[in-house]
Amino acid sequence: MRFIWVILLFGALFSDDRFKVIDEHIDNGRYELALEEINNFMPVYSNDAELLWRKASAHFEIADQTSDVSIHKTQFYPGFESAKKAVELKPNSARAHHWYAVLIGKIGMIEGTEQKIINSYEVEKYALKAIELDPNYDGTYHVIGRWHYEISNLSWIERKIASLVYESPPKGSFEKAVEFFDKAISVAPNDIRHHVWLGKTYIELDQEENAIYEFKISILLDPEDDGDVLLIKEAKDLLNSL
Repeated sequence: MRFIWVILLFGALFSDDRFKVIDEHIDNGRYELALEEINNFMPVYSNDAELLWRKASAHFEIADQTSDVSIHKTQFYPGFESAKKAVELKPNSARAHHWYAVLIGKIGMIEGTEQKIINSYEVEKYALKAIELDPNYDGTYHVIGRWHYEISNLSWIERKIASLVYESPPKGSFEKAVEFFDKAISVAPNDIRHHVWLGKTYIELDQEENAIYEFKISILLDPEDDGDVLLIKEAKDLLNSL
């Protein structure tokens, strides 16, 4: 009861400047602290869409700092449930749609090829809706770029599975991936992930010089978290292989 009283006492303050601390934690790579702060408010604000999509974001970012699949599983599923509820509560929230797209895509990758293909339709649908609602957010352009990359990069066996799952499997292109990664970079030129994934796409298009250029840019940028450190390492490895 004391906890609830404290939350209610500071409710007005939370309403006026409610997400400042949470957003500062997320912006500075303190994802566990952000999630802790969010969970403190959840007993009272469990139906707040703005809080829920931030919860989805924090879960994703915690998982994105490692390649450990066990951590991915413990973070992506509750993150997705939060994003799903946020969309239901606030259908015009661009960030809610963004995190829905991101996390259902991640869950598909955990659960295997067939589920990845099934979920890919949802990824595209919710990401495009997020862009419609907010055309100035680089993160969702990156999501659609990744969508085109992953669909274009399906193996022959995966394409056969896709044709069994749907009469018309999803269609992507590396050229479209380039367009969306370029758009993401135009909005956020210092985001390492945009450059690394654009470089990877150029490799698939046999544009080695362009790939090298993007990888060199990415390793010169300052990492903001462990996820960026992993991306820089990947960029260096890819550079050495070209």
